[in-house]
Amino acid sequence: MHHVRNLNGKPMTQGQINAYLDRIGMEGIPVKKDLAYLTKLQYAHITHIPFENLDIMAGVPISLERDALFEKIIRRKRGGVCSELNMLYNWFLESLNFQVTSYVSRIIAESRPLQAASHRVIVVAEDGESYLTDVGFNYQHHRKPMMLREHLICDDGDCQYKLEQDDFFGWVMWQKRPRSGWRRKLSFTETPQLDLDFVYPTFFAQEHPDSVINKATKVSLYLPQEQGRFYAIRGGQFLREEGGEVEVLEELTSKEQELRILDEVFHL
Repeated sequence: MHHVRNLNGKPMTQGQINAYLDRIGMEGIPVKKDLAYLTKLQYAHITHIPFENLDIMAGVPISLERDALFEKIIRRKRGGVCSELNMLYNWFLESLNFQVTSYVSRIIAESRPLQAASHRVIVVAEDGESYLTDVGFNYQHHRKPMMLREHLICDDGDCQYKLEQDDFFGWVMWQKRPRSGWRRKLSFTETPQLDLDFVYPTFFAQEHPDSVINKATKVSLYLPQEQGRFYAIRGGQFLREEGGEVEVLEELTSKEQELRILDEVFHL
């Protein structure tokens, strides 16, 4: 695995690290550079910082400048789309002295045509192994780091995941939900990427007519007070998902209704 930390810029200050830990509810917990702490970080992140495309829907340009992301997500307690969330997370992990490499992945949805590679994934090298960690997915995704090893099943308490190698796609992640079979989720090859490599994919996500995240409000978060259940606004509905079952809690028929849920549930 190639390590490109020094090419991405300066680490966070200690004040920024403390603010980040406070944002994800990890303040006061001793920082350790090991898998157990990385696992806690990923879960804390996805239960405190939502995926959300509100800026895209409002026509506000997305900045991938590190200080702008920190101000938006940590100081102003917003969320972001995948490139924002994983870019900030990558910077945070680097600042904690984890050995981090980012790759670009291709989201695979069986119900849609093949998409261009655009989603940032992060691999952390720790104790002789490599682990895939991701806090930027808009749909239910692995809630703990996955060892980068073929056919090894990762169970996150709700779904199972595994990685397989493909001659074209490289690493392919598969997901098995309760009461369903294995389905491909994404793929990536091990070509290291820098922060600036995600500027074009982010612009595509915001502006292109083929983008899947610029048509309607999309917000999602695992809620810790709800035992980590997955809640989302998607397709004009307020949803809850658990054990592979999707429950429609409300049909969103007005902007006022959407704003109420954004405030009460997602604190946006």
